[in-house]
Amino acid sequence: VILFAIIFIETGFVITTFFPGDGLLFSAGILAASGDLSLAELIIFLSIATVLGHTSNYFIGRFFGKRFFKKEKLKPTHYLLKAYNYYEQYGTLAVILSRFIPFMRSFVPFVSGISKMDFRQYTWSNIVGGFGWIAVYLLLGYFFGEIPWVKANYGVVFSVMILLLLLLLFLSMIKSVYQIIKDSKQQ
Repeated sequence: VILFAIIFIETGFVITTFFPGDGLLFSAGILAASGDLSLAELIIFLSIATVLGHTSNYFIGRFFGKRFFKKEKLKPTHYLLKAYNYYEQYGTLAVILSRFIPFMRSFVPFVSGISKMDFRQYTWSNIVGGFGWIAVYLLLGYFFGEIPWVKANYGVVFSVMILLLLLLLFLSMIKSVYQIIKDSKQQ
């Protein structure tokens, strides 16, 4: 339930770009290799979480995106502009590939909604990208967790992974705050 919520939140809201989804999925794959979690259940439920998250992010962009920027007289952030350019250049492919690019994962569905991308087309690319992202990182963690040395030192490996995830989360938050400050100075 916690993994479902974290994946949904990371992909569902444009403001939660600092969540460490890739590392979390990799760690969940390691847990699945140890037998603590079911790999098949993780792939199914976390794919659902990310598809629902991206869908909510799409609708937030579609119904509130432009109004928010007009009402608040805000300029789009650096990452939002990069996501918009990325989306404009690659369209449907951007929705699929953005899953594998931190920050873009949260911004591209929002931009897709603002741009009023056809919902059926968006849904197809959302499902393909979401399933691909979840499967790749879970399977990488799972196969890494199958290495004999990793199995023998599971506690140490998992502790290091948690520390790395926390460090990445901290660094991402600092980077986000820095970018917000930098963007506000440019306004």
